[in-house]
Amino acid sequence: MSRDLMILFAIAMALMVMQMIGGFLQIRRYRKAVSRVHKLGNVGMGQKRGWFFNSYVVIIACDSNHIITGGEAMTGSTIFAQFHPIKELLDKPIVGQSIDDYLAEFRQMSDRKQKFYRGYINALEALEMRFEREEHPEEAEEAEED
Repeated sequence: MSRDLMILFAIAMALMVMQMIGGFLQIRRYRKAVSRVHKLGNVGMGQKRGWFFNSYVVIIACDSNHIITGGEAMTGSTIFAQFHPIKELLDKPIVGQSIDDYLAEFRQMSDRKQKFYRGYINALEALEMRFEREEHPEEAEEAEED
């Protein structure tokens, strides 16, 4: 094997190891964020995938009255992306708002605008489904049997 090929192989291996370490660190940050938000109440998660820097992950917590108690979002697609608290959504403070009000507002938006907020909508719909299963457990059991 030539020396140039060996150097190229070593560089490729080093990049793969760095990617593995970065992925591990990102998963660890995700688990810590879920744990922090879960302390605030029931948790719903969503994500929007996009090209390069258009993607994000959202974690939203709410109480049993469907009132949002907090949330965090991670934007960016590099291994250096961090979770940060969500303070506002649709130009309103997110804490203290009802998930039902946000979902009604999102459902009235155009498809293009809904696509922009897809991660938030997924997180809120996950919470909505959780509450529906708790309110109507017999329907959830029937759906699982089918």
